[in-house]
Amino acid sequence: MRVGNIRDKLTGDWQRVVQYAILVLAAGALLWFRLGTLTGGYSTGELTAIQSSLSWRHLLDHPLNAPFLAAIHGLSYLSDHSLLLARLVAAVVGLGTLVLFYALLRFWHGERTALFGTVLFGTSAWFLHTSRLGTPDVLLFGLLALVACYLWLKHTSSGLALLALFIVIALLLYTPGMVWFVVLGVTLQWRAVDRHFKRNLWAVTVGGVLLLAALVPIGLAIYHDPSTAKIFAGLPATGWPMPFDVLKRLAEVPVHIFFRGPVAADHWLGHLPILDFFTTVMFFLGGYLYARHIKLGRFWLLAAIFIAGTALAALGGGVTLTLLIPFVYLVAAAGVGFMIDRWTTVFPRNIIAQSVGYGLISAAVLASCIYSLRHYFVAWPNAPETKAVFTVKEPVASVTIRK
Repeated sequence: MRVGNIRDKLTGDWQRVVQYAILVLAAGALLWFRLGTLTGGYSTGELTAIQSSLSWRHLLDHPLNAPFLAAIHGLSYLSDHSLLLARLVAAVVGLGTLVLFYALLRFWHGERTALFGTVLFGTSAWFLHTSRLGTPDVLLFGLLALVACYLWLKHTSSGLALLALFIVIALLLYTPGMVWFVVLGVTLQWRAVDRHFKRNLWAVTVGGVLLLAALVPIGLAIYHDPSTAKIFAGLPATGWPMPFDVLKRLAEVPVHIFFRGPVAADHWLGHLPILDFFTTVMFFLGGYLYARHIKLGRFWLLAAIFIAGTALAALGGGVTLTLLIPFVYLVAAAGVGFMIDRWTTVFPRNIIAQSVGYGLISAAVLASCIYSLRHYFVAWPNAPETKAVFTVKEPVASVTIRK
């Protein structure tokens, strides 16, 4: 390789690193902006999360959502503002979610679609509500990490991919309902998993030990209280719901996403649908694109996630719509990419027409982002229902007790 080519490559790599750094900083600023003051107080759900993280002993006895609660407990040694720290932990998880979201989109649909899609998802009201609220609900975004590990495992021979999969599984098993997706992923990607098991014995050994160690608190909790197993599985802890209630919740999943949002003042504003009009259109366009490529493995992967996630949400356990939302935006981003591809196909050489097309799509994405940001940062915190929920103030005396 010539010196000039090496210089050009390094320059291009540095430019890309700077671009990525700017995007990460912008996302971090969005997640941090008025994190502790936007709502004027904290919710009882956030207080419950803090009280569940008071001591290591409590975490061992009640390990549900332990990664989230353990992070709060560890940070609480640095500050007495534990309620704010809970939101900070959620924001960090949200930032990692955006990185994984971008990586998956870039791998499947290219950098242009990944950029548009990540901006749409990163500014979406549901993402901001979840990533800036100090509750373990944000851990449901972790399914993206599991999907990323399976894809990495499928396209590499490195043992690091298998080790990463073991670590992700060990962490996700503490989140309600994730065990089903672990089993589902292993079933769909069995050939890749089996290939790595045969080639990377060291990763199997190290990862297996870590996974077994992570399962000990879960096993002990189930041993002392067998009903805990149902909670970890994302099933109702107090008996099965009536069939009519299950059917009603099944119907509510698409209704909440496209037509009329859930009534939850701590997590949403009124009855607004989760998706705005533009994102809804892009979702159905992306669904059409995937339906045209039904033989692709990603089609069946996403279909399995939507079916399993909807079923678990309908049962009324610990799985909520938060699990599905990143994948809804993945499909919507595919719709945006499809629009761009169709436009450039119609005008393959007309630079002016292509510029107009990019401008129109960029304007539509920008309008969607502004709508979501005004929803979250302006309308929601000033709603009377929101103010009635966020009434807990810092500091909370009981939070300072650590063992």
